[in-house]
Amino acid sequence: MKVHVDGVEQDLPSGTSALDAVFASGGDVPYFCANTYLSPVGACRMCLVEAGTPRKNPDGSFIMEGEAPKIFWFPKPMASCTLQATEGMHIRSTTEAVKKGQAGMMEFTLLNHPLDCPTCDKGGACELQDRAYEYGYGASRFGFDRRHADKHYPLSEHVILDQERCIHCKRCVRYFEEVPGQEVLDFIERGGHTFIDTQEGGLPEGFAGNITDICPVGALLDNVARFRGRNWEYDHTATTCTLCPVGCSITADARGGRLERVVARENREVNEAWICDAGRFGHVFASTDRLTVPLVRNADGVLAEASWDAAIESIRAGLSGLDSADLALYLSADSTLEEGIAAAAFATLSGAESVDFSPRYPASLGTQPPTLTELAQADAVIVIGADLEQEAPVVELRIQEMLRGGLIPAEFAHGTAIADLRLVERPARKRERLAVFHSQATRLSGQAGIVGHDSVLSVLEGLNGTGGSEAVRQAAELLAQAERPVIVVGAEVLNLGETALKLLRNLPAQVKVLPIPAASNSNGLGHLNLVPTAGGLGYGQLGQAKAALISRLDPGQRAAGFTIVHDSHLTATAQLADVVLPAVTGYEKKGTLVNLEGRLLPLAQAAIDAGESADLIRTLAAVAEALGIRTRVRGLRSAQTLLQERFGVDFSALPERGLIAPLGNRYDAPTEAVVPQLWKDRMRRSDPIMLPMAQSVSSFVAGDD
Repeated sequence: MKVHVDGVEQDLPSGTSALDAVFASGGDVPYFCANTYLSPVGACRMCLVEAGTPRKNPDGSFIMEGEAPKIFWFPKPMASCTLQATEGMHIRSTTEAVKKGQAGMMEFTLLNHPLDCPTCDKGGACELQDRAYEYGYGASRFGFDRRHADKHYPLSEHVILDQERCIHCKRCVRYFEEVPGQEVLDFIERGGHTFIDTQEGGLPEGFAGNITDICPVGALLDNVARFRGRNWEYDHTATTCTLCPVGCSITADARGGRLERVVARENREVNEAWICDAGRFGHVFASTDRLTVPLVRNADGVLAEASWDAAIESIRAGLSGLDSADLALYLSADSTLEEGIAAAAFATLSGAESVDFSPRYPASLGTQPPTLTELAQADAVIVIGADLEQEAPVVELRIQEMLRGGLIPAEFAHGTAIADLRLVERPARKRERLAVFHSQATRLSGQAGIVGHDSVLSVLEGLNGTGGSEAVRQAAELLAQAERPVIVVGAEVLNLGETALKLLRNLPAQVKVLPIPAASNSNGLGHLNLVPTAGGLGYGQLGQAKAALISRLDPGQRAAGFTIVHDSHLTATAQLADVVLPAVTGYEKKGTLVNLEGRLLPLAQAAIDAGESADLIRTLAAVAEALGIRTRVRGLRSAQTLLQERFGVDFSALPERGLIAPLGNRYDAPTEAVVPQLWKDRMRRSDPIMLPMAQSVSSFVAGDD
């Protein structure tokens, strides 16, 4: 359709809001209540424009004014976020009437707003500050005392509300209603006494932290990052979360070498604009109690700080008399593809047969999984044996999106639609499209139309047409009637290996299966076949290895012989090691992950002070030096060159949103059962909110004063 914005004709898709029409033309409109992925409600009245449309005669012809259709203007400026642009509409966003209306609304918004800018965490990144400067009068005509309310009101342990700063835009209320489907926040009281609160007295865990991102002012703050710095003081690094297999896009904010804050970064194909609470608040460990130099066990049996040269010399002495093939390599499954290819190259050179990564499942489905967008736009989803709260939280949000009809906001040159008029408040959810089967009740069970606690094998057999309970028969019928069905399978299924996967492979071809991998890069390392060869020792047989390098894993035991631990913290395993080499965390790495949908996602290095910590590539190069061998992979560039030769993808130039690139089927040797855990132990021990609570409880139990 043709829309005229400030005299410029635009060709826009049908249904576009007037607000997005202005932005598509290169113009600007102030707004507070509108937000991408949320319904437009016209609450703040800042996005005012003048609009007019042509009208038709009874015979269907346009009423003309000269040679052009006559434009009939609305008598007053309109809120552009709730106004749908139509064929031939004219929009004016810069007239005096519009400017006066916007300035007046800004004056009302600031009427009771406190002058907290010097002490507010949002200062310098506040939408209200920016818009007041651009569209306000510049001075207040009201000299009376402002309204006072609670200023440090905890909505939860991690989210703090300043009621005086709240401008009642309703973003947070709509977020809970529309995205995770939890109606917990709302307006209380009326008029000048209105405030935001929860009736239950708390926010549900899982996704509550997202409201701190979308709040346009400093009313909702991240309690972990509160008072840690101003926006312009942070070093902002666009990277990927390595906490679970989703691979959410995040921004890691560091100041003075410490990781102070993690916020969501938009990626339409993966996490849209949301991240889970663990990914947002669980970052404190990256700057707490870090190992920054190597440790070598001295003659007294004590781990003492040493240089890298001394550590290499100690490794050389400890491995003397052993064949290089006797050194087993055990990697964490959040290691990057580049680290994985470095381990594969090292094992090939040394002849090592004992190479493994953990956690991982014992077998692979061997097919290309559906994308998260396909999951959101499916017409039936069956979740089997997956506790998404622990395994892949954002997958739960994409399933919630499916229940709302799979409406994904349009994308324009200026980005995702700011006001998609198809999205509505308190949307109806088609719960009959979702079936959940798990041994215990999960958070998603309450949203499903079909819920069962059958064994996963009986569910899979029932979906293949061989009986089952009433819930399984209903799920099989749902699957048969669907045109775009997706089955999500988790730990309870994947721990069974081939037994369960054979049943999944027998399902009809139109059924797409999304397995939830055990860790952030289990998929990627699986493509590299980093598993024991015949005669090799798996990770579960670590205690039998003559010598071992254990990278960022904490089995709580050492190898039978010389043990090297590569980790970021002094774990229980590191305390048993002969040499401990400091490791970088996922926030400090450069490299690539493969998420649960097979998407290559880039990692970037945040500005965190990690001392002499090294990634696994440089660590393996140091161990190779101690063994007197020279590996081909000695840095990131050589690792990416080797990956490009193997998979035909330029890993040094991945797009910001990632790239779906089938890397071929993978093979996993048998391994131990995986127990998914989102909040890792080291994250809980470093959490400034949880740790004091845990300590106070233990002190009370012990009888301390």
